[in-house]
Amino acid sequence: MNGFFGLLLEILSITGPIFIIIALGYFIRLKGILKEDSVIILNKLAYNVGMPAIVFLSITRYKFSDIFSVDIIKVIYTTYIIVILLIFLSVYLFRTDNKTKGAIIVSSFRCNMTFMGFPIVLAAYGSLAIAKASIVIAFLIPVNITLTIIIFILHNRNEEKARLKKVILSLVLDPIMIAVALGIIVSYFNFIIPAPIFNVLDILSGLAVPVALMSIGASFKFFHIRNNIKLLSYISFAKLILLPLVALLLCIFIFRVDGFDRNVIVILFSMPLAVMAFVMGKEYSSNSKLISSALILTTVLSALTISVWLLVLRLI
Repeated sequence: MNGFFGLLLEILSITGPIFIIIALGYFIRLKGILKEDSVIILNKLAYNVGMPAIVFLSITRYKFSDIFSVDIIKVIYTTYIIVILLIFLSVYLFRTDNKTKGAIIVSSFRCNMTFMGFPIVLAAYGSLAIAKASIVIAFLIPVNITLTIIIFILHNRNEEKARLKKVILSLVLDPIMIAVALGIIVSYFNFIIPAPIFNVLDILSGLAVPVALMSIGASFKFFHIRNNIKLLSYISFAKLILLPLVALLLCIFIFRVDGFDRNVIVILFSMPLAVMAFVMGKEYSSNSKLISSALILTTVLSALTISVWLLVLRLI
């Protein structure tokens, strides 16, 4: 019994600080210290500066052969195929408009792997986990963006077709993608990073976690949750339970992934809804109010579910 409580305290020591900083971001905005424009700046600072720095440094600390695994790619894509098909089939049981159906589908599979996934796997498993997580995200970013656009367009017939050039540019110029690509090149060819550049990136990477987490909390607005509780419950189940469960089962019974890679994959898939889903939902005239509510609810609930998944992974 003492061993179990010790393990529970260890898990809470990982997730507790993460969600305390998120809550701090919310109360700072509530007190008026951060304004709406400041929250947008925080998001951009975290995504365009801090996160690329931590991704690049994490990858370059290891040999490419140590962080890349074909089995990881097999698991993440197979998980997506299974879960998205299940969601597509089940969402039409809801009597609601097409825009809302599109919002439900996207909200059920888009994971906040960068802003929340990185801090969690770093705290739980160290810098090697960040390097492996970066590879996962690099393979999922193109899929996420493309699928999200297709789903929003299919469920909003009046919306203009997305321009292929714009989609391709968003992928090529994505700062996380650039950081992953550069990191892989440096790692593969064993290039030495000059000390001044390394020190600058190390300082910038220190911004990533606190700024990202505070920006999540600062963006919370508790509207429309009560009016959509049935749909939000479905999204929360699919996002926080079904997605990581499918990934875990595939890791254990189908692809037999080693324990460390399995843990990183499952925790990344247990993350709440990504902020980018809301941004893209507004751009493509989806039900952005539902997506915003799902973002808040899944983030709040994930304080419990991520802790449970970390505990499960320690026990199996």
